[in-house]
Amino acid sequence: MFKITILIILKIILLIAESLDEMMTRSIRVVLVDDHKSILEPLAARINQAEELEIIGTASDGESGLRLILEEKPDVVILDVDFDGRGSFDIASEIASRNKETKIIFLTGYLTDVFIDQALKINARGYLLKWESPQVIIDSILKVMNGEYCFSSDVHDRIEFDSKTDQYNIKSNCKLASLTSRQLEVLRFLARGQSVKEVAKTMHLSEKSIDSHKYRIMHKLNIHDRVELARFAIREGLVLP
Repeated sequence: MFKITILIILKIILLIAESLDEMMTRSIRVVLVDDHKSILEPLAARINQAEELEIIGTASDGESGLRLILEEKPDVVILDVDFDGRGSFDIASEIASRNKETKIIFLTGYLTDVFIDQALKINARGYLLKWESPQVIIDSILKVMNGEYCFSSDVHDRIEFDSKTDQYNIKSNCKLASLTSRQLEVLRFLARGQSVKEVAKTMHLSEKSIDSHKYRIMHKLNIHDRVELARFAIREGLVLP
């Protein structure tokens, strides 16, 4: 009986050791979602060259990226901010709620307070700008997996750390912060010149729903002219001119 107990204990120890060894040697699994192939493909190739990292999938649009992420459950997702159709922050929120262990890093050309604020609200672990070098992005993935946050220096200048809540917050008050993530997406499409009907089709919503969002957006921002709304969105960096 004593010998059997010893053998069981040794077997358990061996299984634990094998599990720890696997955890230490396993690559960090990364999914990259960006609709610019000129960025997507070279960055994926460069990340794959890093010994600790492995690209397990890429996608060039938000919906297919979401399906890939929910299926593969990667350690880290690198996500663009700007997609047609469903907004990237809606997608990120679903990832955060369904794959709680997956860390999200935004990689974008938008240096905009409202987008940084949205990223912080969903507890994204990083917000990097697309002119960062691939090595900086690789280093950021490793930092995030080590429990740290990663921000481009220009982004870091716009945020501050609150030791009471143990969170980062945007420094300045932005009028767009009063809008929901869905309203921000509607505003972006409207500001690009799309009609209510076109926005409804793009976002897979009813025209009545888009009209309702449009009314609430203009009311919150105290703007009553479609042209001025577009100008405001451009000034705030929500839409590129």
